[in-house]
Amino acid sequence: MSLRLLEDWCRGMDMSPRKALLIAGIPESCSVAEIEEALQAGLAPLGEYRLLGRMFRRDENCKVALVGLAAETSRALVPKEIPGKGGIWRVLFKTPDPDNDFLSRLNEFLEGEGMTMGELTRALRYENGSLDLGQGMIPEMWAPMLAQALNEALEPALQYFHYKKLSVFSGSDSPEPEEEEFEPWLFHTTQMLKVWEVSDAEKRRRVLESLRGPALDVIRVLKINNPLITVDECLQALEQVFGVTDSPRELHDKFLNTYQKEEEKLSDYVLRLEPLLQKLVQKGAIERDAVNQARLDQVIAGAVHRTVRRELNLPEDGPAPSLLQLLVLIKDYEAAEEEEALLQAVLDGHFT
Repeated sequence: MSLRLLEDWCRGMDMSPRKALLIAGIPESCSVAEIEEALQAGLAPLGEYRLLGRMFRRDENCKVALVGLAAETSRALVPKEIPGKGGIWRVLFKTPDPDNDFLSRLNEFLEGEGMTMGELTRALRYENGSLDLGQGMIPEMWAPMLAQALNEALEPALQYFHYKKLSVFSGSDSPEPEEEEFEPWLFHTTQMLKVWEVSDAEKRRRVLESLRGPALDVIRVLKINNPLITVDECLQALEQVFGVTDSPRELHDKFLNTYQKEEEKLSDYVLRLEPLLQKLVQKGAIERDAVNQARLDQVIAGAVHRTVRRELNLPEDGPAPSLLQLLVLIKDYEAAEEEEALLQAVLDGHFT
């Protein structure tokens, strides 16, 4: 298994792959408690960490887990393997190369923008060939060349590197002194989006850069289902959750009367419910410790098929799953349904 999965997973969660580990080789039957027990024993030297998610890999017939670190760490502290249920689990870690760290970060930035180094250097008026960085040249030699190229670039190109950051918005009940309220933050952000002559992907990156806490969590949830969500869709979702609109009672009625559409996937329905649910939490209409149960109750009540609990194998009296756990269960169920439909289509094609 390559590091590409680690990098893509981290990119989807807007976090640095240098502050994460990928744990591979976890048996399919392994529970969250068993995973956390193995991590506690194997990753103790790394200090603070958090299990961020799990995923089943059909090609390897095992699970992988993403672990977030509190800070970047050294390769010397990261074990190559840790003991776990069923044997040894592999630990994948993106090690920064000190000599090429700046180049690596630049390439990472360009990749997120859908650009190559060659395209960048051509934009910087190096039309006769790419700026050959890292080919036997030490940083002290090529860093001034890159700086000069950037200084000579056209103004639109420079806007990718030099811009005034947006103010911070978190949507927290007790915002920090440097944080803005939603309405002034939205107004200022909307004005800046009109001024910036950069791609939509870069605009989205800058908006996400300004988010913290519950506001950032809202967008992360949406990106689970749509990694290519636009900056306009991000702002619309934030306005649904944090904007001043309905009263708590009206909002609660809207939540209880939001049902799955006939052709809508169950996972899409869950994500459509989430902004309403989070807004109810913000307004104090639903307690934070009751949010998982409220979500599950509405999904069961509002689903097209009334057998959701049985189809997802959810116990009647067990604790309600978190949003991420519920989405994993639903995604697995939807994948199985798609496979069954595909198999039936193949059978119908051969045996009609």
